[in-house]
Amino acid sequence: MRRMIATLTGATAAALIAPALVAAAAPANAQPAQASVQTAQADPVSALKSQFKLHRGVKLAENAKIIGEGENQRSIFNRRGGVLEFGRSGVVASDVTDKFTLPGADKELKNLFGPSRTITVKDTTYTSGGFYADSMPEGKKWLRAKGGAVVVGNPAQQILNPLEPATLKAALAHTATRRPGGTWDGARTVVHSGTITLGELYKVSPTVRALLGGKPSAASATLPVSWKLYLGPDQLVRRAVSSWTQSLRGLTSLDMTYLNDSRYSGWGTRSAIKAPPASQVADFDDLDLGEEQTEDPFVRVFKD
Repeated sequence: MRRMIATLTGATAAALIAPALVAAAAPANAQPAQASVQTAQADPVSALKSQFKLHRGVKLAENAKIIGEGENQRSIFNRRGGVLEFGRSGVVASDVTDKFTLPGADKELKNLFGPSRTITVKDTTYTSGGFYADSMPEGKKWLRAKGGAVVVGNPAQQILNPLEPATLKAALAHTATRRPGGTWDGARTVVHSGTITLGELYKVSPTVRALLGGKPSAASATLPVSWKLYLGPDQLVRRAVSSWTQSLRGLTSLDMTYLNDSRYSGWGTRSAIKAPPASQVADFDDLDLGEEQTEDPFVRVFKD
């Protein structure tokens, strides 16, 4: 069977998500910040912006599930973790690993979704492992893709990015309920919950714009995204949960539901993420792709 090669950057995510939505046309020396009542911020957006300091960041632990709901239901599970590094205006670098689980999939497909590590620095993404591991030139470990958004491109990732001030503000403006949220990252939280439309998120969120790859159609813009945000006494997000469903009928003859549970810990962690050694980096033109295969591997999961 022909080998399929793809990337977990924006193009792959758009290939899975955009057809039904778009209108036609590893950290070092982690040291968590010390949160206290004295340093608490009354406003979650201001609290977030106060964390935007050079070489500081936050740890991410994320669990996600994509459910293909049709005649033959199938799910993809993804576990992601790492560090997101801040600059003066937000996340500027990331170092995360992904591990997919595909119950019932054939061996080739499971191998295609092998573990991967992705480093993003200065709008350039370097990925090791995953889809293209077997096609890398000898002596090369990292595949480079320029112009990608930080930690964007995996359709299983958190669609409501609480590390974007405008996104956080827009979501909280739609708060429907508040209640005690339990203890996360050693902090007692209050969980805010509500819904926001995909169109509203598209307007404010670079993450959503990168994932969709284009403006959502009028119908898709009204899709509701349900969310929960767990805020500590310092008003920093400790947990973000989201879910939403789109129709891919006509592409895969099923509906897709995306569930994501992201945990944020160690706010203020020291971080100095760097690009991999140039001697280990290859570009797409360097890959040995074999016979051309254009079908997106995520789509194949739900067609098989």
